Amino acid sequence: MDFQGKRGAGAFQWNRGGWFGAQLGSTLWLVLLGALLLIQSKPAGGLVVLFGLLPNLLGCVLWRRRHTLSPYPAIQVLIASCGVCALLGWASIWAGGIPASSSGMPGPWFLLMYPGLMVAFHLQERAARRASA
Repeated sequence: MDFQGKRGAGAFQWNRGGWFGAQLGSTLWLVLLGALLLIQSKPAGGLVVLFGLLPNLLGCVLWRRRHTLSPYPAIQVLIASCGVCALLGWASIWAGGIPASSSGMPGPWFLLMYPGLMVAFHLQERAARRASA
């Protein structure tokens, strides 16, 4: 049985280690930060944990559908969901009156990493498709 999934047309292919490594690496900080805030009795921490878990749930759904989904659009959806949840997590900390510096979070500029990754992956995918054509 092929556990890797549907073959992609460009640079991206389904890979268990790459998929779950990216997924956990993109969201674990939210879960840990939210748990730390909950331990400190700050209710915003619950939202931060939730925003860390949502992309993981979506990532598992996408992984389970890997035999019908192409890998490139799936990774873009995963990165976008991680970015949106990071923004919401950051906003919930800010709205909860917790200064970013005391929560250990960088300023909001770090959120540009998510669209930056999406653009970099798009360029990589486009170049791979052109090279194979």
